[in-house]
Amino acid sequence: MDKDLVIEVTPSKVSIALLEEGRLVEYNEEQSGDNFSIGNVFLGKVKRVMPALNAAFVDIGAKKDAF
Repeated sequence: MDKDLVIEVTPSKVSIALLEEGRLVEYNEEQSGDNFSIGNVFLGKVKRVMPALNAAFVDIGAKKDAF
């Protein structure tokens, strides 16, 4: 199965799209006004592991799982 992770970063937001076989499977968008920033430390629970992307989606208590 062919998987792609597309990330777009702008000054106002970060958009992440997960594609499987060219079809959108998951889409997340974070506005820069959110209270998250690089270097923050969170306690979370791994919800899903994506070995092909070497990534995991983690529940940190926000509306959407963290990546």
